[in-house]
Amino acid sequence: MTTPDSTTAAETAGPLKGVRILDLSHVLNGPFATMLLAHMGAEVIKVEQQESPDRFRHAWMPVDADHDGYESLVVNANKKCVTLNLKNEKGREVFLDLVAKADVIVENFSTGVMDRLGFGYEALRAHNPRLIYASSKGYGESGPYAGLRSFATVAMAMSGWADASWKLSGAPGTQVFGPGDEAAGVSMALGICAALFSREQTGQGQKIEVSMQEALMGFMVSAFHEHFEGMGPAGAYMEAKDGHVATHLPDLSDDLFRKYSTALGHAEAIDDSRFATVGTRRENLKLLQATVAGWMKKFTARELFDILRAQQVPAGAVLSIDQVLEDEHIVAREAFVNVEHEEAGKLTLLAPWIRFSETPAAITHAGPAVGEHSDEVYRELLGYDAATLAELRADGAI
Repeated sequence: MTTPDSTTAAETAGPLKGVRILDLSHVLNGPFATMLLAHMGAEVIKVEQQESPDRFRHAWMPVDADHDGYESLVVNANKKCVTLNLKNEKGREVFLDLVAKADVIVENFSTGVMDRLGFGYEALRAHNPRLIYASSKGYGESGPYAGLRSFATVAMAMSGWADASWKLSGAPGTQVFGPGDEAAGVSMALGICAALFSREQTGQGQKIEVSMQEALMGFMVSAFHEHFEGMGPAGAYMEAKDGHVATHLPDLSDDLFRKYSTALGHAEAIDDSRFATVGTRRENLKLLQATVAGWMKKFTARELFDILRAQQVPAGAVLSIDQVLEDEHIVAREAFVNVEHEEAGKLTLLAPWIRFSETPAAITHAGPAVGEHSDEVYRELLGYDAATLAELRADGAI
């Protein structure tokens, strides 16, 4: 696979250029939100403790790993990183200096942590009325579960996602793959963009709160449709000679079903009263799927994809990640970019998938090291001189 190299900061501005975000979040939920905003040109400053940085940096990595893990390098791409001790008196002063110059603060600490530090929404709003304060918790900040911690697996369990997945797979108790953190991250990024737009009109910041549990439920429209309408799943993965193909039979128009069955060598299905119309195909969906499954097994997954796409029939081969990386369409769209990292070497990252015609998003670098930009940020943004920085370090503030 030929993958283009990442662009430089000079080559792209991004639609959020000029927006400054303080990222106090950790693991995946919050950092995924700020990753999207950094893709779009926002200046994201990740704030970490020197002694206890984001544990996501080395999560699920060998104990002797000599570089941050891939996920951390991805979600912290384009960000700057500073160290700051929020429990140190001088460190707290530095933080308030940063807040005064920030547009957005993002955090996903457990409920009450920021308030106990004295940096809850009301306190920071008093310091900067234009500040947008975005917070994501497992269950939100109200209700009986508000104080409970959560992880992606827990959120997927408590939202109905895991159960809905098991009903489809017929494999209860197995690991569920889903956007447990990412759904909340996308939701928070969208909320931040909306709040920025509102601030342009009102001049006032506001607080954004996202529950991981509810965000996942927001991504379950189809599952709720099946529940409230008493419907079964409409999509299907059909077995081919060498793999599987995704197809969606009940919503094919009569014309598309004619093309579908004819292309696969079964024009006679058009004259079968059970399959003749959208209505009868829905009524006889299980029989239809079983019938079509027999047709599919005569072809390879690629043959099926090529046959059906020639007829403009929605279908797709089930691809492995390796196959996705080599897929002609993904390659043609330059959906992945290569990024050089000092410790991890050459990384292949998914390029920003939200594409802008006039202010293109881009990845300029992978996630930075702990405190890599401390001097730059404190000197250039806050105007601290060398003596001040030395004093802050000696005091344990940074």
